[in-house]
Amino acid sequence: MKLERAALAHYLDYSFGGKASTATWEIIGDDIEEMSMELNPDTETKKNILGQTRTQDNGYEPSMDADPFYADPDKKLYPKIRDIALDRLKGDKCKTLLLEVIVEDTEASNHLAYVQEVMVKPQSYGGGTEGVNIPFNVSEDGKRTKGYVSAESLKTGNPTFTEGSIPAA
Repeated sequence: MKLERAALAHYLDYSFGGKASTATWEIIGDDIEEMSMELNPDTETKKNILGQTRTQDNGYEPSMDADPFYADPDKKLYPKIRDIALDRLKGDKCKTLLLEVIVEDTEASNHLAYVQEVMVKPQSYGGGTEGVNIPFNVSEDGKRTKGYVSAESLKTGNPTFTEGSIPAA
């Protein structure tokens, strides 16, 4: 059985506080029809004089586009996205945490999750008649931590991240 797209959720820490233990998460994607973490593998292939092909693997440069992101004063993330765009903020003022959760078994009491330090950069603002759109890009910018969130905390809309392996059932 394949997983529905809703099984993979992305949250941003709208406090831009930088600590998973105090993060305040808001899910992203309510107006988005398609959103993927683009891994952007960084590889280089070279052929030597012996006719052998060698691949140099430099890892990944992951990024994700949140488009559209409509200006909605009821969204907790909106004021920060607005300020980054309109005040042309850069550097640490654009850093926050991304929480990725994958629910592979809806009956499980805990679900695999990762917290990643990220840079949030709006790409434009304006848009058409649908509303003011401030699409933004999320790119990795620091440490990635593996852990889990409880199913109960997901139901509340405020997931609680715990670093480490999922406890045995």
